[in-house]
Amino acid sequence: MFILLALATKLAFLTVLQRPLGCDCAQIWALPGDVRLNSRTMLDPYSLLHVIFGAVLVKLVRWKRPDWPFWTLMAALIVSSTIWEVAENLPASIALFGYSAGDPLAYHGDSISNSIMDTLVAVLGALLALPLSGWLVGLGALGGEVLLSAWVGDGFLISLWRAFGG
Repeated sequence: MFILLALATKLAFLTVLQRPLGCDCAQIWALPGDVRLNSRTMLDPYSLLHVIFGAVLVKLVRWKRPDWPFWTLMAALIVSSTIWEVAENLPASIALFGYSAGDPLAYHGDSISNSIMDTLVAVLGALLALPLSGWLVGLGALGGEVLLSAWVGDGFLISLWRAFGG
């Protein structure tokens, strides 16, 4: 029930913000060389951050609540992903990142299909992480962050740095 409610809330929120359904490019994946499609196609290099989010979150929740059944874990993950997606797509959050108008990495908000896929790849990250040890998931998260930062010149830590005046 919480899963469907979270997904419906996200869909309604993005619709109110007049986010496009997807891109008009006939692609499902934005390649690093075509950054204008980031957050418009279903998947993009930033999808890796959502995989990491799902993996780390499920390990943290499992550590604090080892007795929670699988579907409770998934509900917590999907609700958390929805909260993240709503916060990420608020006009004030977008402005916080301080991109200049001509910046090729400029973020203008997610398309509906990108936002839904962000949650699905977070679930994928959680499913991949469940049988792994916490230190291995942490090492993978760090490696993914370094890879993304080197690959596209942006990532979670770089975005935080930009958002908070770095």
